[in-house]
Amino acid sequence: MTKTRLLIFICFTLFLALPLSAKAFMVKAENSVYVGKDEVISGNLYAVGANVTVDGTVNGDVICGAQTVNINGKVEGDVICGAQSINIDGEVNGSVRAAGNSININGAVARNVMAFGATVNIGTDATVGWDMLLAGATGEIRGKIGGDLHGAAANVIITGTIGKNVRLKLNEQTRGKMKNIGFKKSSPITITKDAVINGDVIYTAGNEGTIAQGATITGEITHNLPKVKPSKKYLAMGWAWGRLYSIFSALVIGLVLISLWREQIIKLTDKMLDKIGPSIGWGMVVMFLTPIIAILLIITIIGIPLAAILTGVWLIALFLSKIMVGILVGRNLMKKFREKKKESLIWAMIIGIVLSWIIFSIPFIGWILTLIAIWWGLGGIWLSFKKA
Repeated sequence: MTKTRLLIFICFTLFLALPLSAKAFMVKAENSVYVGKDEVISGNLYAVGANVTVDGTVNGDVICGAQTVNINGKVEGDVICGAQSINIDGEVNGSVRAAGNSININGAVARNVMAFGATVNIGTDATVGWDMLLAGATGEIRGKIGGDLHGAAANVIITGTIGKNVRLKLNEQTRGKMKNIGFKKSSPITITKDAVINGDVIYTAGNEGTIAQGATITGEITHNLPKVKPSKKYLAMGWAWGRLYSIFSALVIGLVLISLWREQIIKLTDKMLDKIGPSIGWGMVVMFLTPIIAILLIITIIGIPLAAILTGVWLIALFLSKIMVGILVGRNLMKKFREKKKESLIWAMIIGIVLSWIIFSIPFIGWILTLIAIWWGLGGIWLSFKKA
């Protein structure tokens, strides 16, 4: 075991080391990480510290975690950082992926920007070559984005240039429908007269945005209202009606089964009770093995009709298995409370199905009990047909 673990460790180390050996890199873990103006890092920079400042040149990626990150120099690759405050005033020839409380970009980003923060600001001197994904509370776009602007925020201000489309999901609170809550009356999206959007503006919000008359928008403006979520009252009613429908449908099917195969059902449920373990075990096998056999039959092409028949029978058996368990439960309850009277299979079915379906609806454990019941009934059906 020790040799095996050692071999795995060596292989994992080589797996990590091979890509890194092809390209130089630098790791800095200090209270304050600083790359001077005249300093050049030939590969990637991995930095961890309270403050990370890059005034020089990094010919690879900058991957960092800090309280404050300042990129004032030149990064040939990507900037991937998480910090409370991230400020990019330099040049990034790759993409920027940033997560923090405050994200400010005033430099040039050649490719994409993915910004996740409470406030995201794209300054007037900033340029983003491709697309920008915004996710935060507030966003201000005052610079230039070459591609699409998309994402989600509480409100967004656009005064710069967007090369393609704007697709945003904004504040979904609808004015006039808020009760006992202080509601911000600020516009979910504000497009000023200086803004230029060379595409469509599509936004989802509870209120209409503010679009100045002087704004240049070449495409269409589409305001979508958020989907109304059903209240808990209606959800509870829907759930209750669904349960009631399921119980009545099971009772109808159970009544038909008892009318046609009363003696067979009695024998089947007796066998299920006598062989609980084998029934559950065979039920698991049948449940998981049948789809595999059906897929193999489909692959053979000639076996497609048989696969269709097998799948249909399997689905019917899955549905009937819970009903068989319900009848079994009802029969046992009737025997305990009505020992001297003749057994009524219909009443046993009604009591057993109603009680079982209520138990199956118990949160957290109901689905487990349902699964066990399906295995139990399915295995009982299999054992009955196997002996027949």
